[in-house]
Amino acid sequence: MMRHLALMLACLGGLLLNGCRSDDSGRAMGTLERERLTLTAPASEIITDIRVHEGQVVRAGEVLLSLDSTHAEASVRVQQAQLDQANAYLSERTNGARQEELASAQARVEGANASLLEAQQQWQRATALRQQNLTGQADVDSATARRDSASAALDQALQQQRELTNGTRPEQLAQARAAVATAQAQLDNARRSLQELTLQAPADSVVDILPWHRGDRISAGSILVTLLSNSDPYARVYLPQNRLTGLTPGSHVSVQIDGLAQPLDGVIRSIRSQPAFTPYYALNERDRAALMYLTDIVFEGEALQQIVTLPSGRTLEVMLP
Repeated sequence: MMRHLALMLACLGGLLLNGCRSDDSGRAMGTLERERLTLTAPASEIITDIRVHEGQVVRAGEVLLSLDSTHAEASVRVQQAQLDQANAYLSERTNGARQEELASAQARVEGANASLLEAQQQWQRATALRQQNLTGQADVDSATARRDSASAALDQALQQQRELTNGTRPEQLAQARAAVATAQAQLDNARRSLQELTLQAPADSVVDILPWHRGDRISAGSILVTLLSNSDPYARVYLPQNRLTGLTPGSHVSVQIDGLAQPLDGVIRSIRSQPAFTPYYALNERDRAALMYLTDIVFEGEALQQIVTLPSGRTLEVMLP
């Protein structure tokens, strides 16, 4: 039973391989294609509106569908509030201290100066009494401590007054401006994320695949819409390795498209450097001829005019040298 199953799988593999190869007449099969535009979901949201249907012709900038923007709008409001806060902080740093704050600082200096004067007088009296042995050393030490404390309080008040008078340091202003720039960038990013929830056609095209419905919840990165660009059509074929000799980008080949009486002259635009199917290193020398390379062929002039209205997917044959 296992031997019969293995034989069936081998036969099936042979049929698939022969289907990928060109026939012995030197022809390669392919299809007429146009550039595909794939639009993916920027976030995990619910589809709230669909304005197009499959097969519809759309113009660049036309709205295709919309996703729920509740969370994105809230994020914009949060970022706007943070920008307002950063701007207010920058204004505070730029404008400097208010007159009321300067007056309060001056009052603290005067109060500290008066306290120091009183503390010095008490220390002088305590020292004089000690010299007359009318008081103890503890009283002198206490008066000395009050004098030193009052002196330190005066220095602190003076430093605070100078800080308000001199204004904000350049480094602090730079930090405040950087905070504003960061908040502005975050707001711009939030607004861009909000705009991306409304998908627009990037170019004139036709809606090819639209697999979703209104109310569907989709995950970020899922394909929402596939468009076929109105760009010039081209032929896409798979060329076998043994037919690539002498063919390079720029080479001319004859292409017969179904529905046209005469073959057209095409120009090879690109040949993939890697085979489309089995990796090269996995094959022996005999099987390497079965490797298929994806090739794009473009048309120019009169040949292009003959196919510009043909639908994508039309089958064709390429005559190989």
